[in-house]
Amino acid sequence: MVIPQFLTAPAVLTLAAVALVGCAQHDRDDDFLTLSAGEATLSPCATAVPVSVEQLDTTRLPTCDPVGQVLVFPDGEQLQLPEQQGGGGASSSSNSDAWYAWQSVGNWGLVAARSSADCSEVDEWGNPEALRRVHEAFGTDWACR
Repeated sequence: MVIPQFLTAPAVLTLAAVALVGCAQHDRDDDFLTLSAGEATLSPCATAVPVSVEQLDTTRLPTCDPVGQVLVFPDGEQLQLPEQQGGGGASSSSNSDAWYAWQSVGNWGLVAARSSADCSEVDEWGNPEALRRVHEAFGTDWACR
């Protein structure tokens, strides 16, 4: 029995290595938000104060992380942020078909969004760099997922 040249051990190992490298690569919109250790150093805010999403729309970086606090949208909808730092979340409205989302972006602060049920209308709030990173990681439709 003759074994084809492309099935020899070196060729098979090369194909396996290429397959593993291909699986390990992440492109834009890959659902991973990566921050360096230096980009995730905010301490929790000492005072519990509701956070208006409109306050997130700034180029100034936050001085603390509002963990455990209430995020307030312009239409009055409120989301309770978890006690743990990092991550994100979403919720449907209690009064309409709107969808609300938030994402922590480390030292860049929080981003928040409100979208219509069909995602034809999306309002976003947050530091421009934080929004750029969220769009890069999750896509521009992140608030609709």
